[in-house]
Amino acid sequence: MLQPLELLKKHWGYTEFRPKQEIIVRSILEGRDVAAIMPTGGGKSLCYQLPAAAMDRVSVVVSPLIALMQDQAAGLEIADIPAAVLNSSIPMGQQRDIMLRAERGELRLLYVSPERLVRDDVLQWLKRVPLGFFAIDEAHCISEWGHEFRPEYRKLRALREWFPDIPIAAFTASATRTVRHDIVAQLKLRDPAKITLSFHRPNLRYIVHECAAREQDKRLDAALRHYREGNIIVYAPTVNAVEETAALIRSKGIPAVAYHGQMDNAARRKHQEMWMTGEKRVLVGTLAFGLGINKPDVRAVIHLALPKSVEQYYQEAGRAGRDGEPADCTLLWQKRDAGLLVHFIQQLQDEEEKRRAWQRYHAIRKFVEGDQCRHRQICLYFGETPRWETCGACDVCAAKPEWLRGAAKAAVGSKLAAVEVQKTVARKAPAAVSPLRDKLKAWRKQQADEFGMPAFVILHDATIDALCEAAPATMDELRGVKGIGERKAEKFGRAILRVIAG
Repeated sequence: MLQPLELLKKHWGYTEFRPKQEIIVRSILEGRDVAAIMPTGGGKSLCYQLPAAAMDRVSVVVSPLIALMQDQAAGLEIADIPAAVLNSSIPMGQQRDIMLRAERGELRLLYVSPERLVRDDVLQWLKRVPLGFFAIDEAHCISEWGHEFRPEYRKLRALREWFPDIPIAAFTASATRTVRHDIVAQLKLRDPAKITLSFHRPNLRYIVHECAAREQDKRLDAALRHYREGNIIVYAPTVNAVEETAALIRSKGIPAVAYHGQMDNAARRKHQEMWMTGEKRVLVGTLAFGLGINKPDVRAVIHLALPKSVEQYYQEAGRAGRDGEPADCTLLWQKRDAGLLVHFIQQLQDEEEKRRAWQRYHAIRKFVEGDQCRHRQICLYFGETPRWETCGACDVCAAKPEWLRGAAKAAVGSKLAAVEVQKTVARKAPAAVSPLRDKLKAWRKQQADEFGMPAFVILHDATIDALCEAAPATMDELRGVKGIGERKAEKFGRAILRVIAG
């Protein structure tokens, strides 16, 4: 059997793991239960995909997100790892084929929704499948203390009863200590390997600003004109607000698309793809957008309303700067947002649920109104105690950015942060304007259309940038480019070299 590092290079084209990934992978391969807390951008999906690829068995991934499951399965197939999604949107004949392939042990990963997995007929069928392990994604949904509790997740407790010898690996990006303990208890994890990455994202700058009535549109306009490179996510609180904000941004001559739950699947996929490939710079979405989205070069995430919890804010803001480069997370809130949250809490009938909602409400109010370092507040909320008191990368520890403060002179800290952003832009500019980059993106779109999958599954933008920088002329040189695994080189290598050669 190939070692984890060899598999990483073969299928994914990377020569080293991110922090803690290898520990998680090896724990799963040793047959241990795992409870992993990996903030957004930590490389969570690879932690269950790689050990599944290493096993001669079928590993089941539980996820609530159909689009994410489909994208991951498509990416695995491109990397020559047999994977499939089993859900109600697939024709019955195709579902039967997938189930037969699983029974014969021909798949390495099988993606299933929690609602489907906990059905008795599905659990009974899984008894006939040679199982490797269960990976529970978005595991915080199993806890009533979590900010996204889903009753169907609670039923996943049945996995331990039905399959006592099959390891379970639980993953989430945001969970307090209470939620972490609840995940372990609910899933009945046995002496799990507990791996928690730091909640501190030092490349992010947190900016919180309370807007007066009618001030928000002006602030948003200033922000969008400030961030001239990279992509942007704007979170709006309602479907109407999403549509109105997207229209407003387009009226200013900035390419933008809307994304929300009332759009049909095809339109949502199309808009997401236009944003992922850079055709549209700004995506305005509700909370329906973002889970599982792997786009590294988001330079700003802007919230136009008060989130209902610190967890929600951290998860959404964390979609900025996944490439490790500086990025801004700006929260433009109004007092009326708090009134709306209170209104919804008061509608809750269950007293325990209401009590937890009030706790989350008071925590987010403390976060936005407090005068403590934003990074430190987030770490403390999740049970991590930093050794530092100030970060130099939030509006409390440094000045607010110039676009938010108008014509006032920036403080030194703000100037330094702005310089860092400009450095990032300057570093990325050659690739961004490169004719070669445009040619590679055009080729990628053609391949994506041919295979019927999103363009980023064929090649990530980061891999296209790496190809522009390295300009490989041979297959050996191509294999040395980050993000080009052996299987991808075999499938697309010659074509990529032809595009580069011009």
